[in-house]
Amino acid sequence: MKVKNFFVAGIIASAMFLTGATTGFAASDQELCSKQRVNFLKIKMNNGLLPNDEFAPYNFKEVAGAAKEMIAVEAKRTHNDKTHAAISKMVTVHLAKIQEAAQAEAVGAVEVAGHALRFLELSCKACHKVYDTEKKNRKMSP
Repeated sequence: MKVKNFFVAGIIASAMFLTGATTGFAASDQELCSKQRVNFLKIKMNNGLLPNDEFAPYNFKEVAGAAKEMIAVEAKRTHNDKTHAAISKMVTVHLAKIQEAAQAEAVGAVEVAGHALRFLELSCKACHKVYDTEKKNRKMSP
């Protein structure tokens, strides 16, 4: 009877260990991207054409704050390989350009931020589409 209880306790302990080992301490890419989505939409919804456009004013402080938060979240991302690290670096560079342009509040800042936003969107798509597909293909290959 004692051997059976010891065996059951061993199975439970190993299951708990495996569960803890697979979850890990770092946040997953999906969790980080869900945090990024809110700030990305804040930047994207600011579509004022001119700095002082009375019909669709561009909120420089909100855009700069959202970019700053996104850079902080992006710094928490862990990288499994060089491709992932390069994509994350591109995202950080484009966010820094958006933050710099929004903090300047100068003429042409909206255009610079919009240009960097387009490249930020392409970088995010590269990770979500291309890199995730590559990861799935690697798992399927022997």
